[in-house]
Amino acid sequence: MIKSRYSYRGDLIAKVHDAEELQTLARQREQGPFILQEFAQGDGSDIKLWVIDQQVFAARRPTPLEANASKETSPIPAGMLPGDWRSIAFEVGRAFGLSLYGVDLLTTKDGPIIVDVNSFPGFRGVAGAESALISLIERRSGPIS
Repeated sequence: MIKSRYSYRGDLIAKVHDAEELQTLARQREQGPFILQEFAQGDGSDIKLWVIDQQVFAARRPTPLEANASKETSPIPAGMLPGDWRSIAFEVGRAFGLSLYGVDLLTTKDGPIIVDVNSFPGFRGVAGAESALISLIERRSGPIS
């Protein structure tokens, strides 16, 4: 897998099969740097986890590797979030000292794996994120007038 280091919406993410394909793709794209990551076969969806303090919000999105895949995000209710996904998300926060971040998971035959960590993700369309962000800011700095 090759990904843009900066991970902007719509940015480069592609599966490459050999060094020649990688070199061709790198020449076509004048941006950089890139991240190379071992390919892991998932179930066709990316799991997006957003953490705000001790609250986890989740959604399922079709993999960006499918050209004609739907771009629709399906929220995952908190009560249906598997405990191991929640544990993984909190462990990432502890490892990097974060209380506001995003984690992308793939569900594989060997279990969930982390494929991306965002130290300040976008929360657009994440139901409940706005109030959780306000609550975190108030706890850290006092009430907002």
